[in-house]
Amino acid sequence: MQKRPSSYDVISQPYLLPPAFPVDWIENYDQNDADITYLHFHNCLEIGYCCEGSGVFFVEQKIMPYSKGDVSIVFPGQLHLAQSLKGQVSRWHFCFLDPIALLGKISSSQSWNAPSPTGYSRFTNIISPNDAPDITLITEYLMKELGLQQRGYESAVKGYVWTIMTLITRMIDVQMADHEPVAEAADRSSMNKISKALEYISQHYMEPIQIHELAAACSLSVTHFRRTFRACMGMAPLDYLNNVRLQMASALLCHTGSSILSISEEVGYATLSSFNRHFKQWMGVPPSKWRTLKRQSERPIKP
Repeated sequence: MQKRPSSYDVISQPYLLPPAFPVDWIENYDQNDADITYLHFHNCLEIGYCCEGSGVFFVEQKIMPYSKGDVSIVFPGQLHLAQSLKGQVSRWHFCFLDPIALLGKISSSQSWNAPSPTGYSRFTNIISPNDAPDITLITEYLMKELGLQQRGYESAVKGYVWTIMTLITRMIDVQMADHEPVAEAADRSSMNKISKALEYISQHYMEPIQIHELAAACSLSVTHFRRTFRACMGMAPLDYLNNVRLQMASALLCHTGSSILSISEEVGYATLSSFNRHFKQWMGVPPSKWRTLKRQSERPIKP
């Protein structure tokens, strides 16, 4: 798995959405495994549906594995890009839209199309069927409507978008409730303070990382860094590092034939026993059993 580059180009990709029906649609987009050299952002909301394959999504400082059936939600202005696992090509449907222009007055109280809606930095941009089956199923219906464009599809699309955004708003509310409340201005300031640590982890999660390295990257004392990081992310810095490593490991376990030892080394664990212990704490079962259960659950049922 490629690590995130230490420097990359930032590209703006605006969409000129039709005023009468402000939705654009890309069908069967092939995402390859090429090394990431740039990140891009849009002036509108992006909703994606993964039809085939697996890989990793980079959104700002977050790195999240994805697989078939997952949904991506990227807010306006968020830097992002996807990369398939090595040797794979994943296939996506994407729609780009302005929810406020599309839905009119019923959405005026929401901040869906704001560049930085409250809580978006903590929002999990990749949503799996296990996490939110309602969102993934409705998104699949949305993509089918956009693809077929049968009579009355505009009304159906509006209904699906309204439902998806309502469910996402509730998800953000739950995620925000799990963190200590902070003033939004103070929260943005704190996120800026730890952004270099998040960037460092995304680049070097597969290498040994010490807490003092992360604090130094942010020009903070270790004590101040620990306190600020927990306030922003809801967990300790090394717990966040472990989460990133285990998310990457889960994608490799599910979608590659690599040995568990090889995967543990690839995501940064010094010993197999340490990887097994952390994985069981995170998932409730050892990695070997999780891999078996995951593949059984994704096996198609014969008619």
